[in-house]
Amino acid sequence: MFIQFLVEDQSGEKLIDAVLAKFKLEKPHITIEYQIKSYKGIGGLKKGPDVQNIKSQYLLTELPKRMRAFNNTLGYMENASLFIVLDNDTRNTDDFKNQLSTVAKQNKVSIDHVFCIAVEEMEAWLLGDRQAIKDAYPRLHNRIDTKHSNYKQDSICGTWELLADMLTKNGLNGFRKEHPTAMDVGKCKGIWAEKIGKHLRIRENASPSFNYFINELDQRVSILL
Repeated sequence: MFIQFLVEDQSGEKLIDAVLAKFKLEKPHITIEYQIKSYKGIGGLKKGPDVQNIKSQYLLTELPKRMRAFNNTLGYMENASLFIVLDNDTRNTDDFKNQLSTVAKQNKVSIDHVFCIAVEEMEAWLLGDRQAIKDAYPRLHNRIDTKHSNYKQDSICGTWELLADMLTKNGLNGFRKEHPTAMDVGKCKGIWAEKIGKHLRIRENASPSFNYFINELDQRVSILL
């Protein structure tokens, strides 16, 4: 079994890598190989005569070209799948998924593929396991419990900001003073993904979008059993 993942950024890559390590431990008799290609952000879908040849560092911008390329390469492999994992941010999830499916149809993608959309952001998958956050940051137990108690899972609420507020002694304002640039924030997201990802219980997560991702993995493994 081989899975090619496309993700928005390096924090997403670290989180997927941590989840797949745990997923593979559940399936010791099945060979699961995978690769992750991360981008520098989500970008946006483009239109026009040059869309077929766009080269970009952003996932959506390059998605049509990448899907066509993997349709060719993975088409020769047995039990291969393409997983596109991205945030919906403030988009309507169903509309966004329909838009992505239209892109796949327009580019005649025939290989097994799935769009896994984190609602609102992939940090929601970390917030789906409060105990994992506490295990990763044991000195912040009380703060984590207090801040997490007001969180509605997979809501559009400023997800990464909530996690930053939770894990910073001086709260979100203090975090922003210490990490003023987008690059600073990206580095912190990568640290959170790696540290909390190691403790995630992939069968005990409160995030519906995370559980959808795991279910899509399960479906493909079940074919091999």
